[in-house]
Amino acid sequence: GHPFVITTLCRLRDVPAEEDTDEISTPERPLGQTYFRRALRELQAAQAAAAAPQPPPAPQQDQHQAPPHIPHQHQYSNFELGMAASMYKQYYRMDWGLPHYSPPLM
Repeated sequence: GHPFVITTLCRLRDVPAEEDTDEISTPERPLGQTYFRRALRELQAAQAAAAAPQPPPAPQQDQHQAPPHIPHQHQYSNFELGMAASMYKQYYRMDWGLPHYSPPLM
């Protein structure tokens, strides 16, 4: 219904109305402080985890492991490789796959 009608009916029925004030009922915590505290807790937890002694890794004879100097590479899909190759050809070599222009010979 319309706010005026609702207000009028409430007044007629003696419904207790909440006085409209522009005050926030509970002062909000500053947002930056909240996130800063969370980041600080996470940092302290990470530091504590790093300081804890690590158990020795279990031996893995049956599993192939890449040599330590080779990082585990992201595997690109054929689509991604094709897009990269065609972009290289088109924008760096300016090869758009069009027939090359050659002037007619006499």
